[in-house]
Amino acid sequence: MPPKFKRHLNDDEVTGSVKSERRNLLEEDSDEEEDFFLRGPSGPRFGPRNDKIRHVQNQVDEVIDVMQENITKVIERGERLDDLQDKSESLSDNATAFSNRAKQLRRQMWWQGCKV
Repeated sequence: MPPKFKRHLNDDEVTGSVKSERRNLLEEDSDEEEDFFLRGPSGPRFGPRNDKIRHVQNQVDEVIDVMQENITKVIERGERLDDLQDKSESLSDNATAFSNRAKQLRRQMWWQGCKV
């Protein structure tokens, strides 16, 4: 490519031209197809499609609500499991202490029996 055609454009020039081109397209008289691609769907012509989108969005919202509820339940379950684990550790410690005290008492009673 000849050097005179090698011009480097900066970002401002490129985005500025895109913005001005879009503005020109939107300001001039355009048909519905161009409006659709430049602005997106609108008006009564796209009503059933919007209903489908709204229906899908409602389903997504329901799924989000269910997932948030499930996450809350999992967190509560984790808290209950932690409490249960603490109680079981406490019970295990108490059982060990009881067993040790029972052994001491049995030995003490055996020595008392020997002395008598």
